[in-house]
Amino acid sequence: MEPILSLNNVSKMIGKKKIIDQLSLSVQPGEVFGLLGPNGAGKTTTIRMIVGLMRLSEGDIFIGGTSIKSNFEQAIKQVGAIVENPEMYKHLTGYQNLIQYSRMHKGIDRDKINEVVDLVKLTDNIHRKVKTYSLGMRQRLGLAQCLLHDPKLLILDEPTNGLDPAGIREIREHLRYLTKERQMSVIVSSHLLSEMEMMCDRIAIIQQGKLIDIQSVKGEQEEQTNNYYIETSDLGAVYEILTKEWKIDRKAEGFTIEATKEDIAKLLKQLIEASIDVYLVNKISKTLEDRFLEITGS
Repeated sequence: MEPILSLNNVSKMIGKKKIIDQLSLSVQPGEVFGLLGPNGAGKTTTIRMIVGLMRLSEGDIFIGGTSIKSNFEQAIKQVGAIVENPEMYKHLTGYQNLIQYSRMHKGIDRDKINEVVDLVKLTDNIHRKVKTYSLGMRQRLGLAQCLLHDPKLLILDEPTNGLDPAGIREIREHLRYLTKERQMSVIVSSHLLSEMEMMCDRIAIIQQGKLIDIQSVKGEQEEQTNNYYIETSDLGAVYEILTKEWKIDRKAEGFTIEATKEDIAKLLKQLIEASIDVYLVNKISKTLEDRFLEITGS
């Protein structure tokens, strides 16, 4: 399957400083792809290059197989984007804003406008002036603008900034609907680990303009070994039996061990045969934060 977006060895120089360094990644149809990194890592700069707000110093970017260098107009037709804060006419209503925006694209009629208004759940407030909107409502109106021309790729820079938990959940639900029901691809940037873990399928970790790693959010399910926490009777005897074969980390009421599920079965059999009672076995799943800290060395 051809990626909807490919970055090939993309770099950006400002003066003598390289702020994006040989960045290569691809985004598949129907996935939510995250750009994760601390403030100043290069996330917004990367997005600005994708949408043509900044020139590339090196490399190329392909959207739907079309190079932004050789045919920018054709490439960018496939993109809807909110970079930083969505721009709107605050003295107009939400609906009037969408009418103004629709004039930038051919073939957008009132039915299409009503469709996206309903999709982002703004029907009850679309005829209010934008200056009366909450931050969450402005984000939804910005999302509606992006969707008017049916893009294949949606790009959102820090879309949950300033939103309350209900607003964040709404954004997350909208993105899941767009990817599952419309096979749209979404790129979302953030410095919030917890939100990215709930929102994305894969995440590119960026640090000082470099791609450090790309992680599947469900990556821990693919690992052969996992950490387990086990509580038993007679920890002294357990320690004596197990340290001959395994490295264990003793805790107040139990111990942790890194092992395969087959090893755990073997280990438990050994303990039971030694007349040691096993009270608890818990698999310790690594969070995205755990893996982020491991990868970045933070």
